[in-house]
Amino acid sequence: MSEPATPLLFVAAVAAWMGSFFFLAGAIGFLRLPDFYTRVHAPTKAATLGIPLMAFASMLVHLGAGFEIWMEDVLIILFVFLTVPVSTQILIRAAAARKVPSSPETVGRPSIEPVERVDVDRVNQEE
Repeated sequence: MSEPATPLLFVAAVAAWMGSFFFLAGAIGFLRLPDFYTRVHAPTKAATLGIPLMAFASMLVHLGAGFEIWMEDVLIILFVFLTVPVSTQILIRAAAARKVPSSPETVGRPSIEPVERVDVDRVNQEE
């Protein structure tokens, strides 16, 4: 196993520091924001930005160790980018369907009406 070059370690340290900053900002936002809808937003951004930066830092450190190790970090980044926004959207829609109240301080409050559901069988019968 070869030791990574010093510039790679420096870039990895900066990426890890930036990722931890996003996690700290997300935790503070989660504690300070007034309602469910805005509280979901803070950790989502922290996860979407923080985890890939941490995985990128890990990838840089392990770059010289072999293909499998850094490829796992790439898969982590891809998985986070694909799943976190989708799961957050599902949480927000479920909260709106259950009529979870939002804070009066919140600007641009989400619609409390549930999302229209399309019955595929009924649509196919009408055609």
